[in-house]
Amino acid sequence: MSNADDLSALIENTAELGWLGRAACGTLGLGQLNMFFVDAGRTLSSEAAALCRTCPVRRECLGHAYANDIAGGYYGGVSPSRRRSLSWEQALELIDA
Repeated sequence: MSNADDLSALIENTAELGWLGRAACGTLGLGQLNMFFVDAGRTLSSEAAALCRTCPVRRECLGHAYANDIAGGYYGGVSPSRRRSLSWEQALELIDA
């Protein structure tokens, strides 16, 4: 099974992650998703940032990180450190700006 098949199976079998099927990164293989998990002090690549900016489910992605208290990775284009320093409402204002 390829990484893309693994991701598709995860999306199909996890009801609360159904939004991933509409995500700009939803067709990426699991190996390609590493671009959203960068070392502390590093910024998101321009390619990954562009995907986030145009993503139709950016709020759901960010909400998933907040709801599940996910410590790593960029979700909705927001870094882990920004998520720790912003309330959910402030984060929404950031991505809606």
